[in-house]
Amino acid sequence: MASRGAKSKNGHITTKEYTTVHISDSGVKILKGIGTNHSLPDYAHTPNSIYAKVRDDGSLHSMRFYDSEGWPIIEIAYHPERDLDPSGKRIVHYHTYHNLTRDDADYLTKEMKEKYSKYLKEFDLYDKC
Repeated sequence: MASRGAKSKNGHITTKEYTTVHISDSGVKILKGIGTNHSLPDYAHTPNSIYAKVRDDGSLHSMRFYDSEGWPIIEIAYHPERDLDPSGKRIVHYHTYHNLTRDDADYLTKEMKEKYSKYLKEFDLYDKC
C-alpha cells in the first residue's frame, strides 16, 4: 500500500514508480522506471494513456496503450521475440492484454500497422513491420 493506504478506484496502489522523461509529438509519455522498475506500468492512472519505454539511443523498446479504465489493451514492441524469430534480432510485434494477462506475441497485421501508423512512424518503425 501507499504510505497512508491510498489506492486507486480499481485497487491499484498509488505510488511514484516512474518518471516522465519526455512527451512525444503524438502525446506518448516516455517513462523511465525509478529504482528497480524497468518495464512499463501495469496500470495507467490517466485514462487512455500511451506509455513508452525507449533505449538510451532513443529507439523504442515497447509502447503500451491503455483503455478508459487504465487497463493495458495492447503493447507494440521492438525487441527480440524468439517465439516469432529465433535469430534474436529486434522485430516489431505486439501483445494484447486482458486485464493483466498478456497474450503471446504476434506480428502486426496490415490493419494494425495502419491504425498505429503515426506512432510507428514517430519511432521510425513503420517500414520495419
